[in-house]
Amino acid sequence: MEQGRAPGGVIMNLRNGIEKVLNVIIIVMFAGMVIIVFSNVVARYFLNAALAWSDEVSRFMFIWLVFVGAIVAYMKNDHLGLDILVKYLPKTASRILVVIADILVLFALSILLKGGIDMTLDSFASGWVSSAVSLPYGYIYMVGPISAFFLILEGILKIVSDLKSVFETRIGGR
Repeated sequence: MEQGRAPGGVIMNLRNGIEKVLNVIIIVMFAGMVIIVFSNVVARYFLNAALAWSDEVSRFMFIWLVFVGAIVAYMKNDHLGLDILVKYLPKTASRILVVIADILVLFALSILLKGGIDMTLDSFASGWVSSAVSLPYGYIYMVGPISAFFLILEGILKIVSDLKSVFETRIGGR
C-alpha cells in the first residue's frame, strides 16, 4: 500500500469528485438565476417589457439549487444539528449515538427517495407542464429522488466511518 493513501481512497476520490461536480452545478445555477432575474429587472424597468418566463425558470433553478446544496452541506457536515448529548456523553456512548442518528437520517432519506420517485413518476404520467416554458414538472420534481440518492450514499459512508470509530481501538489517542 502506498504511503499516505487510505484504504478507502478510491471511494473518497470519487466522493470528492462528486462534490466538485455538485459545487460547479451550484455555481452555474446561482449565476444563471442572477443573470435571469437581473435581465428581467432591466427588461421591466428600462424596456417596459418583462420576460414572462424568468420568474418560473429562476424558481425552478432555485429549487434545484436548494436540493443540490443540501447534498454538499451534508457531505461537509454543515447541516444544523444538536450535539449537546454527543459532547457530554462518554466517548463510546457518543459514537453509538451518532451511529443511531445516522441510521435515522437514512430512514428519513429513504422516505424522501420513495416519495420523490412516486411524485416524479406521477407528474410525468399526468402530463402536467409549467405555464411559461412548457417544461414537464417531472423534471423539476426529479431533484427529490436524485438528491435523496446522493444523500443516502453519503449517509452510508458516514455510517461506515462512524462504525469504524466505535470499534477501533486507539493507542495513545483521544
